[in-house]
Amino acid sequence: MFDNIAALDIGTSSIKLVTVKTSFKDFQVTSFAYEDIDFRIESTEEAVRDAISRIIKEKNLKGYTVYTNLPMEKAIIRNITFPFNDVEKIAEAIPFEAEENIPFRMEDLAMDFQSLKSTHTEEGRILLTATHKETIQYYMELLDDFDIHPVRMGLESNALFECYRYFNKIHNESIIQLDIGHNKSIINFISENNMLYTRSIPIGTGLILQHITETLKIPYHEALRIFENLHLDLTSLNNNIQRDYYKALDINRQNLKKIFDGAHTIIDELLEQLNLTIRSFSLSYSQMTFSRLLISGGGSNLIGLGQLLSNTLELPIVSLPFLEGYDEIKIHTQFPIAFGIVLSVLNRKHSAINFLKGEFLPDMIRKSRKIYYLAGGFLVLAAFVFIVNLAITALLETRVEGQYEMLLQERVKRYFHVRQVGNDPVKQALKILSNEKKELNSLKGIIKSDVKVLDALKDILVLFPRDESFLLNNLVLNESILRIDGTASSSVNLDLFKNKLQESNKYESVVLNTNLKRRDQVGFMMTIKMKIQGKK
Repeated sequence: MFDNIAALDIGTSSIKLVTVKTSFKDFQVTSFAYEDIDFRIESTEEAVRDAISRIIKEKNLKGYTVYTNLPMEKAIIRNITFPFNDVEKIAEAIPFEAEENIPFRMEDLAMDFQSLKSTHTEEGRILLTATHKETIQYYMELLDDFDIHPVRMGLESNALFECYRYFNKIHNESIIQLDIGHNKSIINFISENNMLYTRSIPIGTGLILQHITETLKIPYHEALRIFENLHLDLTSLNNNIQRDYYKALDINRQNLKKIFDGAHTIIDELLEQLNLTIRSFSLSYSQMTFSRLLISGGGSNLIGLGQLLSNTLELPIVSLPFLEGYDEIKIHTQFPIAFGIVLSVLNRKHSAINFLKGEFLPDMIRKSRKIYYLAGGFLVLAAFVFIVNLAITALLETRVEGQYEMLLQERVKRYFHVRQVGNDPVKQALKILSNEKKELNSLKGIIKSDVKVLDALKDILVLFPRDESFLLNNLVLNESILRIDGTASSSVNLDLFKNKLQESNKYESVVLNTNLKRRDQVGFMMTIKMKIQGKK
């Protein structure tokens, strides 16, 4: 199937777009697009519209199937465990669990759930998500103004997980994913390529920007400019003083210390929440050893953050593996979720969260489905006819096989003269035939001499001694060997018989063995070997 797919990631501080072209077995990335949200625009909605319009000018999405995500901070997330793992029973229990776990009116919410991997086979774990219908309506209307009609709205944590699963080259590991965004951080616990747990923490780099705004008493967009050019190092204040970036931004040491201390406090709070999440997770999943922590998002570019995380968690901290061949840091750190949207679509094996259901099902999907109703009816009818034909064919084949079996048994009895035929007449006939061939080969071996058997016997009888005492007890013919056993009154007559046989030149060899039984009786055994065809 060939399709043009566009994955749109609407964040708090930027809009990301990835487009790909799919083929039967693979896909190709065709473009990346990134636009910052302009914080100089007072209205947040207008700022988002402005960023989307710039994205659309850069990449026209006409002819693309668009997929997007609902920001995690807009979703209510619950990790729930059931004492049974039947998905249908779990689906029936969802409304009751939702009413107990979510403090909003059910009729105001759009909900969905997906299964999570459990360490116990007898229990079921799910990720239950909900959001206000107004929130979905807001995003749908916002995109509709740009003639963008997404057909699926997933969850950021799933996109992040799919990105790890696609690029990960280490098997059978347990890891933590941490994506630090502008106003939230996403945590995923993954083991053996299975999602076990997810959580969104309302802490991101936006809090550091807010702290800079309050410390320097400047607008938010100015705080963003200073933050990007300050290159704040979280490991120590002295590092920031020695590098002199703050001087070029007209920040004195006192304010630099305030910014550093405030950023450290925010990061410490993030680390504390991360530790609490790990401990909470361990209560449900017992003690699990994590091999590393994979970090992504704009916040992953903070200098010294990896060292702080490693010191606190005692784990190796590495960047989330991403597309090779793209050196730009912004793509590596801020596009995994957008790219993960594409992977979520392409990987249809796993049922994942989708908020565009029911009343939010896009009109274009409803219309396209109606077009295929008639075709679907014909398909069902064709399937029914096919099944009936299969049943009739199977019945006829059974009847024919029965008649064929009876015919085989009758022929085996007739041709091979057997009274009882086994379960496999063909195998039994082949075995009899094989034995007959062996006997035939033995008979053929007997008549390989230059003369026929009867002729050979006639020649030997003609040369027998004319002695009434000559007695033949036994004659054995085995292939080309003839053996004669008997008695005679004189060994002289036996020698004469032997010489005559040799002189006839019709035999390859004649061997005589004698033994004296009585004075007038000699026992003998004579072995006559006939000439073989073709042998001179």
